[in-house]
Amino acid sequence: MRNTATILGIVGGILGMIFSAVVIIAAIAMQFVGTIMPNEVEVPMNIHRLLPLFGDMVVARGIGALVFAIIGLIAGINVKKWHQLAGVLLLIAAIAGYIFLFVGFIVPGILLIIGGILALVSKGSLPESEEKFRD
Repeated sequence: MRNTATILGIVGGILGMIFSAVVIIAAIAMQFVGTIMPNEVEVPMNIHRLLPLFGDMVVARGIGALVFAIIGLIAGINVKKWHQLAGVLLLIAAIAGYIFLFVGFIVPGILLIIGGILALVSKGSLPESEEKFRD
C-alpha cells in the first residue's frame, strides 16, 4: 500500500503544481488586461479598476496552493521512510490546497487524500524482536 500512496502523492503533488501554475498565469493575465484597458471604454462597474485587485488575490491564492502542492509532493516521495508523518502531510496538503484553490484543486486533492489515508493505514515494518515471533 505504500507504493500506491507514494504514486498517488507524487501524481497529486505534480497535478497540484500544474493547476496552481495555471491559476497564477491566468491571474497575471487578468492583471495585465486590467492595466491595458483604457479608462474611456464603457464597462460595467469599472471592472478595469477591479481586475488588478482580483489578480493580486488570485496570485496569492495560487502561490499558497503551489506551496501545499510541493509539500504534498515531498510527502509523497517520503511515504516509504515516514509513512505516518507523510500521511498527515498529504492530508494537510490536500485540505489546504482545496482551501486555496477550491474547485481547481479537486483532482489533486482527491489523489492526495487517498494517498494520505493509504499511508496512514499501512503497517510499518516490524522490529526484529517481533519478526522472530511472527512465523
